[in-house]
Amino acid sequence: MADAAIWHRTILFFLVVGLILSVYAAVETYDPALRSTCTISPYWSCAKVDSSNYTQVGPIPDWSIGVGGYLAMLAIDIPLMRSYDGRLLQGLLVFSALGIAMSVYFAYVELVLIDAFCPVCLSTYFANIGVFVPALVLLRKRSAPVDDGPEAEGRAPE
Repeated sequence: MADAAIWHRTILFFLVVGLILSVYAAVETYDPALRSTCTISPYWSCAKVDSSNYTQVGPIPDWSIGVGGYLAMLAIDIPLMRSYDGRLLQGLLVFSALGIAMSVYFAYVELVLIDAFCPVCLSTYFANIGVFVPALVLLRKRSAPVDDGPEAEGRAPE
């Protein structure tokens, strides 16, 4: 069970990091001075991405999708850590898969349409993967058959 606890803490770590980065992306949208803190070059530029016309899906700003997604996953993960309920784990896996799908879309927009990457946004994309992989590991561990050793099969231990 200690192994599962480590995987759960890993998920929580990436959820908190992703949420902090998403909130930072929101704040830098409203405070242009912050955009320069993560502008490394013309290609790695929060300012270039944020000032483009591609930073929203319809009327919804992309940072709000990140904040909302990470809050939703936290709302699932906190009771999951206490109960180890398989349905909650499946829900977390679905939400993190949706987060990865959105991350792929946003990365495509940044790469192809804007021709620049926002380091903060890119970090949130990796945080999504940091949630998905441990959740997948936990789900696989739950569905794997338990080997109780030679005693379970009627054999004597060697």
